[in-house]
Amino acid sequence: MAKFQTAQLVECLLSEDTQVQLPSESEEVVATLTAAQVAKIFTNNVPGVQRFLFRGQQGQCVLKFLQIAYKDGWSVFRGTPLQDHLKWLMRLVVHYGHEGKPGAAQYLTEVAEAFMDCQAVQARVVERIGLKIRGVTTNFRGLVVGLVGEYKTWAVKMLAAERVAQGKAQDDATPTHYENRLTADLGFQLGLNASDVRRAELDEHARSRFPELKAHEMNAAAARARELFDVEALLHALVSELNSFSAISGPESLPKLFLDWASENMAEKHVVFDEETCTRVEVDCMLAMAVLEFVFLGQVGSLANETYRDTTIRDLFESAEVHETLATNAPSCSSNEEEKEESAENNEFCSSNETDTNEAAENNASTCMSNVVEAEQVLAITSSNSKVCSAAKMSLFAIISEFSSPLNFINMLGSLYDAVFQALLPSEHVEVNA
Repeated sequence: MAKFQTAQLVECLLSEDTQVQLPSESEEVVATLTAAQVAKIFTNNVPGVQRFLFRGQQGQCVLKFLQIAYKDGWSVFRGTPLQDHLKWLMRLVVHYGHEGKPGAAQYLTEVAEAFMDCQAVQARVVERIGLKIRGVTTNFRGLVVGLVGEYKTWAVKMLAAERVAQGKAQDDATPTHYENRLTADLGFQLGLNASDVRRAELDEHARSRFPELKAHEMNAAAARARELFDVEALLHALVSELNSFSAISGPESLPKLFLDWASENMAEKHVVFDEETCTRVEVDCMLAMAVLEFVFLGQVGSLANETYRDTTIRDLFESAEVHETLATNAPSCSSNEEEKEESAENNEFCSSNETDTNEAAENNASTCMSNVVEAEQVLAITSSNSKVCSAAKMSLFAIISEFSSPLNFINMLGSLYDAVFQALLPSEHVEVNA
């Protein structure tokens, strides 16, 4: 199989045009819990938290610092725009745990573990989890930009470790503050998450220990970060997310928003489902790569002439409807330069172990709805060998698109919910040593 040509896409993804913007300012969250209550919330949800130490230093118990952060925030951000923002998010996380809401134990564990490291790491984790709890939502493209942002962060981490190993900087074994130096210097060029850049620019240790990169150093470092950006890992993560669609997927989840996006932007919508039954989302890296190109470049490029389930990638996306909506799906990374010729050879990042069957090719993803019994209001989704469709000829895709979320589906069809989705599922403190 061929290797994906990714230069143009990577250039776009690691640019100012593809960036997670600053979130809206946090609303004030009042501290309603005592220090003892804060400690109890963590001890009840995080096994062994009483033994957690700040950077392994005896007497520097994490629980103490968690209580201080809940009450007063972080000393390193005092007097900055982040002081209240982070403090209120910390309180939001703790209150979420106090109320015993879903996922609270996992969130509290991540926060407690972060407090074993420096304040920069603590703030990063608290902000991420706090914003998640706040329910900061976006559209499909926005969620993908967020996923891309995570892999940009990893590229910067690898760049920092590499430059430390090369003797270009000296930092701790985990070079968090040098990472922040690079994040502040390269944030604009690479389109790093705006909240990460803002936080990095306020890192006094990064500012005092490491000089700003000179212009030529910035360009070289940015180029190296693009080389370290792992497109393969990004694709696998995206595929995993998209294929995780199920009855419990929320209306603002990535897989659900992907189905909405595909409904509006793909000519051959059925290809996002498995070939045998068309009852579950099943995409591979080739299609995921094409989706990334279409979302960020405005068209499929390197894979346009590749074949996916007996149809060229170009034909999967091209339709009158798509052409009409190109204005709203215009590429965020546009160029007036002529596109370079794509290499004839495309080595693949991911290989598919699927074997196309003749039956799947002949039926081209027909989804059948049959056995509608009016008296009992029973809806069954069938997938017979012949895939003969009922008179209604409603595809599964149409059903999913009809409702804004699985929860709305429950409200509208009540007991029919289980019947339909059975088919969908086969599954302030001072640092001692910053």
